[in-house]
Amino acid sequence: MAFTIEFNHSHHIGKTRLSSQTGTEMANETPFEFDPYSVHVQENPYPYYAVLRRDHPLYWCEKANCWALSRYEDIANACNDAKRFSSARGNVLDDDPARMGNTLGTSDPPKHDQLRGLVNAAFMRGRVVEREPQMRAITQEFMNEFFAAGGGDIIKQLTARISTSTICDLLGFERADHVQLKIWVDGLVYRDPVTRQLPPSGHEARRAMVDYAQKTIEARRIQPRDDLISALIAAEVEGQKLSPVDLMHTVATLLGAGIESASSFIGNAMLALNEHPDQADLLASDLSQAPTAIEEMLRYDTPTQRFHRTATQDIELHGQTIRAGQSVLVMYGSANRDERKYTDPDRFDLTRPPSRHLAMGHGVHFCLGAQLAKAMSRIFLEEWFSRNRRFTVLHDRVVRMHSPVFRGLSSMPVQVPAQ
Repeated sequence: MAFTIEFNHSHHIGKTRLSSQTGTEMANETPFEFDPYSVHVQENPYPYYAVLRRDHPLYWCEKANCWALSRYEDIANACNDAKRFSSARGNVLDDDPARMGNTLGTSDPPKHDQLRGLVNAAFMRGRVVEREPQMRAITQEFMNEFFAAGGGDIIKQLTARISTSTICDLLGFERADHVQLKIWVDGLVYRDPVTRQLPPSGHEARRAMVDYAQKTIEARRIQPRDDLISALIAAEVEGQKLSPVDLMHTVATLLGAGIESASSFIGNAMLALNEHPDQADLLASDLSQAPTAIEEMLRYDTPTQRFHRTATQDIELHGQTIRAGQSVLVMYGSANRDERKYTDPDRFDLTRPPSRHLAMGHGVHFCLGAQLAKAMSRIFLEEWFSRNRRFTVLHDRVVRMHSPVFRGLSSMPVQVPAQ
């Protein structure tokens, strides 16, 4: 296998993709190694996953110092077992200690259940489900500019701007600050491929984003608005409210995870549609099928590939022992391509009957924003394909982000017919 790698904040993919080899061929060429920080894995994890599922269903990642679960059933079971597979020590590799135990994603029951009840109450109070006209107006604004220009970078000019504006408007951040907020989120996602850590710039971005969120929260305490931050402040269940620490980390998490996961998903989906024009034509011919298509897009190229758990006790699995205190990756991206769960799992088929994929998590940590993310994606597809059926991706200029958690693109220039 030949690769061209740029050790930068992202690396060009274009012609550097893994070939469509089978996992067996790849394993026979070189000694098998899976490293979630590897640029090769970031490029195309799916052949690696196939080897893991077949030969190493419980695999020790030496370089990342963690176990990896790759089969659907094992991952679903782990996600249903918060007592043995804890999220309270971080839900991503090298998580921020300040987040641990203070967010929905980094807490276990009963703390998790209390937080979720309060955040659910805020989502209802903030009438998130009623925001579709606002989401569509944001999408139309940016998409009209994009098509008037004959195309551009679908990530930087569309998906990132749409997801940032939608999430920030929902939370109640000022429109003038949206660009800076996206820059901070990008800084939090990136991991240095050499040190495998969040670089100093990422730590600075984290501090700046938390400080910004805290100042906005304080402003909403004084003068509430019709936004989600105000609703989170006001949320109360059985006399309980979010503590100041929980509130601050919840807002920061909703901002970062919401922006990146939505942008990554739509970008992945558009790349898959470009690579499968028959499926793009199928969707364009009947946009009422968009909700079903979105489920297949989520399964096929999952934006949140891997989350972290910590074993709270020794766990025997596949003839090996996960020791108490060791890290475990639950790899949703692999589960969603498991041959034991799906027929022909590497085929992108928008007519595939919906199944219980794990792209939105599973168990108590099922994604709180799933409904919102799917609505954003459906609106994007409806607006895009009502304007245009075919588009050209400039593959030699496509850039993939570098993250051990998210799978997405930093840049994807495309050309569209003039409107």
